[in-house]
Amino acid sequence: MLVHTSMNENTHSSDGILDQVMAADLSQIRRFLLTDPTTPLIAAGSGGSESAARFAALLYGACGGVATAVSPYSLNSFSDAALSTAKVLLLSKGGHNNDIVFAARRCLKANPEKTAAVNFSGGERNGVLKLFEKAGSENAFLIPVHNISDGFVSTGTSVAWFSLLARAFQPDLDLDKYQDEPERPVTMCRNDGTPLSAADFAGVKNYVVLHGSWGMPVAHNFEGKVVETGLAGATVCDYRNYCHGRFIYTSNHLKDSAVVLLVSPREKDIVRRTRVFLPAATKLAVIETKYDAPEASMDLLLRMKVFFSDICDAAGANPASPANPGRIDKRKPIWTPFMDDIKRSGPLTLLP
Repeated sequence: MLVHTSMNENTHSSDGILDQVMAADLSQIRRFLLTDPTTPLIAAGSGGSESAARFAALLYGACGGVATAVSPYSLNSFSDAALSTAKVLLLSKGGHNNDIVFAARRCLKANPEKTAAVNFSGGERNGVLKLFEKAGSENAFLIPVHNISDGFVSTGTSVAWFSLLARAFQPDLDLDKYQDEPERPVTMCRNDGTPLSAADFAGVKNYVVLHGSWGMPVAHNFEGKVVETGLAGATVCDYRNYCHGRFIYTSNHLKDSAVVLLVSPREKDIVRRTRVFLPAATKLAVIETKYDAPEASMDLLLRMKVFFSDICDAAGANPASPANPGRIDKRKPIWTPFMDDIKRSGPLTLLP
C-alpha cells in the first residue's frame, strides 16, 4: 500500500521546498525509523541521495541505534540473512534509476516487513513504488516535493532530503527561519586571519573537507557537488583522522588547495587546535552552526550551499550543465550494466 502524504502545492522557488516539507505528515516515516531502535539500520541512496543516506544513519545513531549508509551497489555486500536482521531505508528522488530499483527488489524479497522507501515523485516511471505495491508493503512513503531545481548536480534535492530527515527526527523544527539566506554563511580567510573572497578560491584544485559530528553528511554532500561540477577534487575526513598524516597534502599544496572546516559547538576546540598547526597561508572556508541538534546538519548544508554557489560563480562553473571537454556521453555512465554481474556473483560472503 502506498502512503501518500498531503503537501502544499505552492512551490515556485527553493523556499517552496521548505514549505512543502513543513506541510508534510512525516509521522509514518518517523514511526518506521524510531520503532525498535535496537534493530540496526541500513540506509541506501546514490547520487544526490547518497549524503541523505549518511544523514539518516547519523540521526539513527544519535537516537541510540546502530546504522550504516551504503550505495545500492554496495548493498550487495550484505547477505540475505544480514538484511533480514536489519531495517532498510531506500532513498531516491524518483524511484526509477536501476540502482535503487534493484536494491528495492532484493530487500523486499529478503526482508519485506522492515524495508522502507522514500521518494519525492511517483508516476509510471517510479519502479520502486510499483515493487512495494506488488509486495503489499505499507512502507513506501511518497513525499511529493515539486519544482525541485537541480540541473546536473543535485542542489534542491539535497535541501529537500536534509530538511525532511531533520524534521523526522526533530518534529518541532521550524524551517521558516531558513527561508532567507543566512547572514555571513561562510568565513573565507587565510589561516592567519587575512580575509579572502570567492575569487581567491577560483584556482583551488582540491578541497580538504574536515568534519565532526553533524558536519559529516554535509562534507560528503560538498564533495559530490564540487566533483560532479568538475570544479575540483575533494577529500573528506574527520578532524582527528586529518591529524594522522593527511595534513601533509595541505602542506604540499598551499597554493592550489583549500581546507573547509564544518563546525558545530562540539568541534570548536579541535578546530582551534587544528588551526594552530596549519600554515598561515592555508586557504580556509569556515562554515559554522550554533546548533547541536539534527537541524545543525540542515543549517550547515544551507551555508555550504551558498559557499558552493559563490565558488562556482568565481570559477565560471555551471552546476546545472558542467563543462564536459572529454565529451563523455552523459547517458552512458548511468546506464552502465551491473545487475547481471551482481546476480552471477551473489552477495559478498565468506560462509560455506
